[in-house]
Amino acid sequence: MTEGRQTPIAIESGFILRHFVGSAGLLSLGSIATFARAVVTAKLFAVTLGPSLVGILAQLFNFSALVSVIVPLGLTTGVVKMVAEVRHDDSATNRVVGSACVLSLASGFFASIVLLPASAQISLLLTGSTQWAGLVALIVLSFPLYNLAGTLSYILQGLSEVRMITRANVANAALSLVILVPATLTLGLLGAVLTVLVTSLLQFTLFGVEVLLAYRLRGWRLRHVRPGRAESQQLLRFGLILLAGSVAIWASLLVVRTQVVQSLGQYQNGLYQAVYGLSNQEITVFMTWMAAYVVPRIANQGSRDLNHLLTSGLRANLFLMVPVLTLGVALRQPLVHIFYSSQFLPAASLIPMQALGDYLRVVGWSMAAALFPLGHTRAHLALIVCQSVLWVALTALLLPILHLAAVSVAYANSFLPWAPAAYLLLHRRYRIGLSCESAGLMACGLLCVVSATISP
Repeated sequence: MTEGRQTPIAIESGFILRHFVGSAGLLSLGSIATFARAVVTAKLFAVTLGPSLVGILAQLFNFSALVSVIVPLGLTTGVVKMVAEVRHDDSATNRVVGSACVLSLASGFFASIVLLPASAQISLLLTGSTQWAGLVALIVLSFPLYNLAGTLSYILQGLSEVRMITRANVANAALSLVILVPATLTLGLLGAVLTVLVTSLLQFTLFGVEVLLAYRLRGWRLRHVRPGRAESQQLLRFGLILLAGSVAIWASLLVVRTQVVQSLGQYQNGLYQAVYGLSNQEITVFMTWMAAYVVPRIANQGSRDLNHLLTSGLRANLFLMVPVLTLGVALRQPLVHIFYSSQFLPAASLIPMQALGDYLRVVGWSMAAALFPLGHTRAHLALIVCQSVLWVALTALLLPILHLAAVSVAYANSFLPWAPAAYLLLHRRYRIGLSCESAGLMACGLLCVVSATISP
């Protein structure tokens, strides 16, 4: 039985631990495939390009990630929320889908037209040289299809089509590697960036086919998809909030990495890529199942039984993520050596502090993820912006003292206020509470991560 045709209790009853673990397991297959691709990619880049060119490539990819956040106009969780709210009404769903697709494709083309003439200036800003302008242009040309593919994936999340999301992610990871490896070995840095353009078409095709199949399973027809004025306006209103938050996240990363380049050089920036790369893959796994399982259920159910949903979600997230973070810390030197190269081993000492920040992020987001689907958009934005500003400010303050370690120390400290702030808001508004058992589990998880740091 597909996710789209599950019984009402499987969809509407909120958080069912068995369903969550099963869905998280399926989604993790896609995340594992993506992680495996990232591992092969990181190893390929480390061996083929070396730390300096890896630093250049990281800057280009960070720029791509930042712009890829701006270009969708915030059509991310807003699409998930609106599709989840109307997913039993084909006419309403068609209007949301049509509006989201038209907006995403139009904004993608507009971004390419605006940024393409500025490729040389962007290269100079990111790397201090205009010699990478051609690579910037290739990335800019990929924006329209990547943008539309992303919107299609959010539509599948709103429909709770976990299997289809997983299938598309696994296929995308495998096929993109088939393209990336020979391209990088043959053309070096140019081949790595050229693959970005080619895989944008691949990703659009894969997610487009899955959306078509999701429609067929429901007896719907894509030819009935139409943009709606009211739906477009609502998506844009949500989009402004989500866009501001996403820009804050990626801008803070770009500013921090630029600070490292300017203060410590490209080599140190390349070393941090090993730390950030492992951390980002772990958090991506977590954010994927939160977006595809938890957020749609909160959007559909509202505040009904919110305490049970958030408490169960927190426990499940700790159960799934603490072993991942603990193993990452305990095996940090072998992981860096295997996934990158011996040249990146100095970065291993930064992984424990980065993992501590990731743990605080998991705990905080387990509660803060409820803010947006419940309509607390300003609070959602405030948490994200404050964390981003705090990371940048603390990095600037600590960089002359701690050098590269300042980035991870600042990262961990920037997530300290998340869980208390989200909990206090939800407690005051919905009277949610965390049991002593949940508090004990959080303390136990923290102890596991810290113990892995100090144990041989």
